[in-house]
Amino acid sequence: MSEAGRTCQRPGCGGAYEDMGGGGLYCDTCGLAPVVAAGGRIGATPTGVAGGAERGSRGSRRSSGSGSSRSGGAGSRTSSRSSRSSKSRRSVSGRLSRAVSGRSTGRSVSVRSSGSGAGSTSRGRLGAGLVEVPAVPRPDPREMVMERPEVPERKRFCSHADCGGPVGRSRGERAGRTEGFCTKCGHPYSFVPKLKAGDVVHGQYEVAGCLAHGGLGWIYLAVDKAVSDRWVVLKGLLDTGDQDAMAAAISERRFLAEIEHANIVRIYNFVEHLDQRTGSLDGYIVMEYVGGKSLKELANARRAPDGRRDPLPVEQACAYGIEALEALAHLHNRKLLYCDFKVDNALQTEDQLKLIDMGAVRRMDDDESAIYGTVGYQAPEVADVGPSVASDLYTVGRTLAVLTLDFQGYTTVYADSLPDPDTVEVFRRYESFYRLLVRATDPDPARRFASAQEMAEQLTGVLREVISLQTGRARPAVSTLFGPEVRVTDTELFPRSAGEVSRLGARETRPRGRRRGGSGASALPGGAGSAPALSGPAGLTPAPGPAVGAPGGTVAHAPPGAAGASGAPGGASTML
Repeated sequence: MSEAGRTCQRPGCGGAYEDMGGGGLYCDTCGLAPVVAAGGRIGATPTGVAGGAERGSRGSRRSSGSGSSRSGGAGSRTSSRSSRSSKSRRSVSGRLSRAVSGRSTGRSVSVRSSGSGAGSTSRGRLGAGLVEVPAVPRPDPREMVMERPEVPERKRFCSHADCGGPVGRSRGERAGRTEGFCTKCGHPYSFVPKLKAGDVVHGQYEVAGCLAHGGLGWIYLAVDKAVSDRWVVLKGLLDTGDQDAMAAAISERRFLAEIEHANIVRIYNFVEHLDQRTGSLDGYIVMEYVGGKSLKELANARRAPDGRRDPLPVEQACAYGIEALEALAHLHNRKLLYCDFKVDNALQTEDQLKLIDMGAVRRMDDDESAIYGTVGYQAPEVADVGPSVASDLYTVGRTLAVLTLDFQGYTTVYADSLPDPDTVEVFRRYESFYRLLVRATDPDPARRFASAQEMAEQLTGVLREVISLQTGRARPAVSTLFGPEVRVTDTELFPRSAGEVSRLGARETRPRGRRRGGSGASALPGGAGSAPALSGPAGLTPAPGPAVGAPGGTVAHAPPGAAGASGAPGGASTML
């Protein structure tokens, strides 16, 4: 291959293609595979993937040859879901690698338009094709590394499940300890990062630094040295030094690696690492790096002139909710529960939303694992009966409320309720949105939405109404219950007729007389045997009673008490 042919086709990359084994060529910088032109040669046209992202296409930008990788590298992380060979990009462990070709996301809630190449002006993934959500640029991963990884004292709490008391707090002029033992339960705590820049975990992942601190410890940015130096995230799995417990935990959580959805962070691997300082065996989840901003960061960045938080527009929050519900539906269809959806655990990267924290995911039939949740988001029944599909939908409703109003006291006064709609402008203006939140957060799980798909469909309808109210233009959707009106050409329901016609149809009237052998009941209008009014061209309403057949397909109804046929006892007759 010529030197020019080895240059990466992605604009602005500058890398070169390398043979990763098995004949697979991948860029040594961005990790993308080349476009294979007809004849097996590398094409000269760009891949159409700009900015290291897929720009919202869920499979529409697939090349005819080798697919793109899901990895990121050299300041960007790609999320292309094109098909590729599992042999050419396999990690060292090889246990979690799998082909990703030919899969379907099973999206049924809304239809989005997606571009087919570079320069497309179509809408992004967010907004259901109805609203434009501002894109969040993907930052350089190196810029996200903390210079001085510290946990503020106000966020230091004991990690023991039955305690949760404050630890590491200052007393007088003495600063709080970052390591020690809880004074309430004696459980050890440490807020010092266990990994530092340059450490290599599992012989494969080189740590670049700390990104954030979570419930299970520090979250690290690392480089996967075995797969094109792609950026990955290492997150603590279990706060224990018991090797048997660690092995059991890793074995139990491997089902997370089987989850593949555009709105859910990808799990690559589970690894163990011996802490040389303490001698403890720590477990880590290896996930894809997703650059962007969490919904919490997006919400907190909006400020009114008086300094108070300015809530997100309702239509933007609805767009986030629809994407989150599709991700939850994917988990529910696989008998999994997310359990802890909130503004902290959903991140927007460019025009895509992803659930980024999988630590609380559990199987629906799991009655033993610890339950994770957050006050203000968790459904009230979870503490007694455990999580469910209904409790997952509850968390989405609460998140929408937190995003769209200045929800003071949602973890205290309104921990299990919503404010009076008369006191909230958003609720007064968009009643359908308020009704959706009321149903999603109903104290009775049986009165909530039956599924994530149902709630997503309703939320899409709310979004249409919100946009209609804002623009003054109706935004109807195709009915999922009724098809289009059937039209038949060159036909008439009732042919035109010349001359006098009867009330029973287009036919000549006949003189009516008394039947011989009858009891004297008259068949004329007003008599006991008179023909009742019928529904037909004149729009008359049929009288009650059993139906009888009439010439021409007209249906007559006999009066109450009559047999409904000629010659019936009592002499009653319809005389049709």
